Amino acid sequence: MEIAILITFCLFGLVGTLLPALPGSGLIFIGALAYAALTNFQIINTTQIIILFGLMLIGAIGQFFITSFGARVMGAGKYGIIGAFVGFFLGMVLIPAPGGCLLGAFAGAFICELAFAVKSQRESLKAGIGAVIGALFSLFFEFFIGVVMVAYTIYLIWHSLPPNTIPV
Repeated sequence: MEIAILITFCLFGLVGTLLPALPGSGLIFIGALAYAALTNFQIINTTQIIILFGLMLIGAIGQFFITSFGARVMGAGKYGIIGAFVGFFLGMVLIPAPGGCLLGAFAGAFICELAFAVKSQRESLKAGIGAVIGALFSLFFEFFIGVVMVAYTIYLIWHSLPPNTIPV
């Protein structure tokens, strides 16, 4: 039963890393934590849970910074970067569908560059496109982190098994 719970959370988590409607790496972490609790922390211990939590944080924080970096590369100033950062988060929360965070990042960078940095529409549009490109890269970054988390969890379980056994 513990394995089934873990597999379910890991699969939904990996899908969630690419679809902002689901908290991808967070689901993987919750699955590993539930597995650890159900097995009395004998297979996955608290140190390993802390490592998985750190990976989850790296994935979540990395998403925001990579999105902002994409806007910066395309010419956004501090207002555009802040707008992309905030827009990515708001888009993920307010539009919990594929593309919500992309739309939010674009709108945040575009509007903030246009309104606060008083840049032209062309420059603001360029910053918005950069934020979208950054947001796309950030989704793949979190997917990579999710794969690392799942692989680490499988490694921990696999190496805790007695020789010649397969978990059912």
